Amino acid sequence: MKSILTLCAFLILFNLKGLSQENINAYKYVIVPTSYNFLNEPDQYQTNSLTKFLFEKQGFTTLLADEEFPEDLNNNRCLGLYADVEKHKAFLNTKLQVHLKDCNNKVVLSSEIGESREKEYAKVYNLALRDAFKSFDNINYSYQPSAKIVAKTTTSPSQNADDLQVQEEIERLKKEVEALREMRLQKEADDAKAIADKQNSVVDQEKIDLDVKEEKPVKKEAKIELAETLKKENKSDESIQTLFANPVANGYTITDASSKVLYHLVFSGKEDVYIVKGQDAIVYKMNNSWIVSKANDSGVSMKTLNVKFN
Repeated sequence: MKSILTLCAFLILFNLKGLSQENINAYKYVIVPTSYNFLNEPDQYQTNSLTKFLFEKQGFTTLLADEEFPEDLNNNRCLGLYADVEKHKAFLNTKLQVHLKDCNNKVVLSSEIGESREKEYAKVYNLALRDAFKSFDNINYSYQPSAKIVAKTTTSPSQNADDLQVQEEIERLKKEVEALREMRLQKEADDAKAIADKQNSVVDQEKIDLDVKEEKPVKKEAKIELAETLKKENKSDESIQTLFANPVANGYTITDASSKVLYHLVFSGKEDVYIVKGQDAIVYKMNNSWIVSKANDSGVSMKTLNVKFN
């Protein structure tokens, strides 16, 4: 009985391996993104370059997302598998797992989880990634065209490259916006503390000078400065202009009360995230508020929009 169960388990694993092999061989290219979500810069610590190199060692024709694509891949993005590296939560070590997804974002193959206990980022990502790729050593990849995949065509020749660049730009802007939000919250906290300290200082001074009929000039100036500061704080809390969202093809136009178009939003492919046509900016929803984030020479500026959808 035991030998029969062992044989069945072997046959199941053999069939699964054969199915995975057949699926992998049907794809002609592997496309590697220029950056990963768990890192802050493109190809930081050479993780993306190393991914490309390790796939090439396995026999795949590998391209970075910002490279010029071959004509057949431009015409049919489903010829390629799209690589991604996932960072798993871990204590005292770093764990990475490599995924290969098809043109419909469905995972076709995943590596075992690779890990490393190195402390230096440049070393730990390199070693963990190489450890993950060890599970690909027995793939024996060899491209065998699949009629089902070859028959597909892409409606827009550069759609895949454009989609990847859009997603990368959105992720980059989101990280910058989040960093600016943290800085703004910290500045507001520091300003509030400074105002409170100034108020306490004025109160203490008044207690010391209870018997003085006229306040010193310096004290009057401090009161005036505090009043101006509070006035600015109150002004920043005024309600912002009401805007209107009007649905158009693949997005919205944002207009003011006079029907003047302020923004032309194009759907990015991600829920509640839109690209502003003609501007280096995005509009996205955060905590039930719509935020416009614009990239400029000094970084990213952001503003809350009071939008009503028609």
